[in-house]
Amino acid sequence: MIATSPPGRLRPAAVLFDLDGTLADSFAAIARALNLALADHALPEHDLGWVKRHVGRGAVELLRDAVGEDPDGGRLQAVGASFGVHYRAIYLIETPPLEGAAAVLSLVHERTGGRVAVVSNKDAALCRGWLEHWRLARFVAVVLGPDATGVHKPDPGAVRPALAEFAVAPADALLVGDMTVDVATGVAAGIPVVAVCGTDVEPADLLAAGAVAVIDRLVDLPDWLAGYGDGWR
Repeated sequence: MIATSPPGRLRPAAVLFDLDGTLADSFAAIARALNLALADHALPEHDLGWVKRHVGRGAVELLRDAVGEDPDGGRLQAVGASFGVHYRAIYLIETPPLEGAAAVLSLVHERTGGRVAVVSNKDAALCRGWLEHWRLARFVAVVLGPDATGVHKPDPGAVRPALAEFAVAPADALLVGDMTVDVATGVAAGIPVVAVCGTDVEPADLLAAGAVAVIDRLVDLPDWLAGYGDGWR
């Protein structure tokens, strides 16, 4: 485990999770749908490493990077439509939960009295469908995405509705994510962030962005909280 101690003990009364790369093993399905869409329009494909480096800011930004120069936006719109068709056809069955996701969500749900949220740059409707498909929805009270909030991470407005729903102050929550955009969101909202390794982002970059800790795997979160979260032993 890569674990660092926060400057003071944390008291997470609510836990907010990113989805892709944090709870869900998402990148292979995203890459496959993207490349099918690019092939539909005779555009060059991108490997999994490229997708991991460019995902996280939402589908539109990923597609914009993949399509490249597109002065009138017509190619982006066409590829985006194809991507939507391909991704919706495969994302449920080809996006398994990461190791320990169910156990971690169950524990956090129990210890917070159900104050658990998923906050993603993927639309909330897709997140909800994934949670239901993998029988994890029972552990998550609030699901937020740009279709629900009108903003994307790192805008703090992406997470504030969850805090309001739970009536929990930012400093009394915890955000768990795998990318610098997740860390930047927490910093902007005043929420401590634990980052999970899983993409090509270096732990040092996550710490430099403001994460209070970096852990190797999602399954390590309970042990880390037992050490640094008030009342989590």
